[in-house]
Amino acid sequence: MAYNIGDKVKFLNEEGGGFVTKVISPSMVEVSIQDGFSIPYSTTELLKVDDQGTASQFFDEDFGSKPDKQEEIVQQSPNNISTELFKRQSLDLKKGIYLAFVPQDQRWLMTGLIDIYLMNHSEYDILFSLNLLRENQFINQEYDVVGPNNKILIETIDREDINDWLKGQLQVLFIKEKADKLISPLNKSFQIKGAKFYQENNFKNLDLLDANAMVVELITMDYQQMISKNSDELKDIEVVESPKAKVKQQKSLIQKYKIAPLEAEVDLHISALSDDFKDLKPHEILDEQLTHFNKSLEDAMLHQYEKIIYIHGIGNGSLKKKLKDELRGYEEIEVRDASFQQYGYGAIEVHIHYK
Repeated sequence: MAYNIGDKVKFLNEEGGGFVTKVISPSMVEVSIQDGFSIPYSTTELLKVDDQGTASQFFDEDFGSKPDKQEEIVQQSPNNISTELFKRQSLDLKKGIYLAFVPQDQRWLMTGLIDIYLMNHSEYDILFSLNLLRENQFINQEYDVVGPNNKILIETIDREDINDWLKGQLQVLFIKEKADKLISPLNKSFQIKGAKFYQENNFKNLDLLDANAMVVELITMDYQQMISKNSDELKDIEVVESPKAKVKQQKSLIQKYKIAPLEAEVDLHISALSDDFKDLKPHEILDEQLTHFNKSLEDAMLHQYEKIIYIHGIGNGSLKKKLKDELRGYEEIEVRDASFQQYGYGAIEVHIHYK
């Protein structure tokens, strides 16, 4: 079915709809939704709602006002590409560190795979660590060294994975072989509005990449604020030997749970591991339990324990399954159900056979 600018459409795979604002190709159009954003959709995901047609009887919804401006329809194909993207304004970057999101297919900026680059537009070598924030936890995505006025490809992602890159933190150490002044290491958090990826005017030509990209500023090189004190202003550091302190030998973790020679009983209920467990989310509770399990197991093997009983409780069985998954990697370990009379279905026995 052919679509024209101004057509009212209903989304087939999600709620809502809108009006066609641009025909990208015979199989792809942009649809303006109620919040004012234009988002690309495949025509197979749309249903045209004709005010006089049968569909209007079933899908007569208010999708906002119809666009006033009726633009000329441009049918694009690989052999007939709009010259608009080649006329984009070239982006003049200040000195600093940037993330660049570059569509692999420069003909269709709103669809397809995206290459993500970290750009070092400065005169320093940088040692960086890029961390993404997911479910209240920082995940290290990449760490490396990038030379002055250079770039590094971090990852190539599908368009639907863009939400994983909206929040994070960059840690940077600035390095120069010879410098009169030093720049202190920096931590910079960032947050990107996802709607920006669905607006073509946010993609500008970038000389460093020789491509159209959406660029996110992470750090600008304001040298007056970033540079530390001159080296001649730094005080000499006096090294003073501290008196020898008596080091109290820390009791091993597994000994806290010892119930017999070379045997231990470890309670993995979160109430036994944390005092403020009521504030923890379910996945945080499971992480805490697995961390304690692995630490106690390693310590038990270090001290040649032969049997450890892990009390996991009944619950929904997720912790027990995770424990067994962790133990499959040990050839010398045998797993059994603990005594039903003593623990019911809430515990397992781990037997360690040393070679």
